Amino acid sequence: MKKILIHCAMEKEAEKIAKKMKLVKIENANKKYKTIDTIYERKTENNIINLVVTGIGKQRAAIGLTEYLSKIEYKPDLAINIGYAGANNIKIGTLVCISNSFNLEWDIPGEEKYSLKNVGNQKLIKVEGLEYIPCYSGETFVTKTDIKEKCIFDMELHSAALIADIYKIPLISIKKVTDNLSIDKYYESINTKEIMELENAVELIEKYII
Repeated sequence: MKKILIHCAMEKEAEKIAKKMKLVKIENANKKYKTIDTIYERKTENNIINLVVTGIGKQRAAIGLTEYLSKIEYKPDLAINIGYAGANNIKIGTLVCISNSFNLEWDIPGEEKYSLKNVGNQKLIKVEGLEYIPCYSGETFVTKTDIKEKCIFDMELHSAALIADIYKIPLISIKKVTDNLSIDKYYESINTKEIMELENAVELIEKYII
């Protein structure tokens, strides 16, 4: 039986995915987990799928996923991070697959810029049909950058990647571009159904879940 962990930061991301995948919300999950907003679940003969909503930000993602993994009775065979993100040179509404995850604020003399030396540097799984590019996770909404390469900006993935690496769980991350480093554009995108849909992302990962 394949055990799948899906991670989202926001309920509005999770609701779309849960509906598409026919996941059921677990009632009173916040009584068992202090740091998790919502959990959805589906069990079949072939797999167990849990979707965990941690809230926005690297700290919430880190403590939420750590608490969840410490309390379940099995280790997931695969972790999948899905959510909205900004980008510097990518069209709004585009789905992309993340190749590597970096910490945007990590820049300490003597250490590698944007990453720790011994953990969190793994290649993420490539999803066929999507552009494969890096993601930088920031503490706040990114509105400007000196990074020239084509890339994605979010606020959670680097924490998820660190934890997946520590637990030795393969990781996929799919991001939907909702802005080009403009918070005003993000709030415009919220009202555009075609930009905010995530159902196509679910279709792309189905073969990895079965």
